[in-house]
This record gives sequence, C-alpha cells and structure tokens, in this order.
Amino acid sequence: MSSENSVVRTVAQHGVYIRHMLSPIGSNAIFCCNFFGVCLSHIGLINKRFVWRLHEKRILVPEMNKINVIKELLNVKHNSASVSVLDLADIVFLY
Repeated sequence: MSSENSVVRTVAQHGVYIRHMLSPIGSNAIFCCNFFGVCLSHIGLINKRFVWRLHEKRILVPEMNKINVIKELLNVKHNSASVSVLDLADIVFLY
C-alpha cells in the first residue's frame, strides 16, 4: 500500500478497505474518505468542487501532458477527432 505507483497503491487500498467491509454503503464511504483524505464525520465535504480542486493539486504537469496525449489518441480512435500524421491503424494498440 506504500508503492510509488498510484495505480498499484489505489488497487491495494481498494482491496484492503473494501474487502473488509460487509456493507456496500459502508465500504463506499470508507473508500471515499480514504481516497479524498477526509474523516468519515466530514464526508459531506466531498462534492464536485472539492474533488476538482483536489484533482488539480494532485496532477503534476508531466502527468497531465501524458493524460492529454492519451485523451487525444482515444478521440482519434473513436472518430471524435483526426490527426493528419496518424490513422486508426496506428493507434489500435490502445485497446
């Protein structure tokens, strides 16, 4: 649960916290509180604005650049955008 990789860390935390909760509502509440860094008594703070601000704080510029490239490639793949140097055959590997 202390991996530097955010995906590995999230999957590990998900397995630990969710697996031990019997109530679906309780497991979702604990997961949200852990993910957003709030205690259960302050779960009401989690709203769209709170999540967006936290997202902006957590995302680093290099990661955001990678996310934007992936987003653009997915748009090309699903015919929502076009790129003159690539065609669909060049980005099929994204599946």
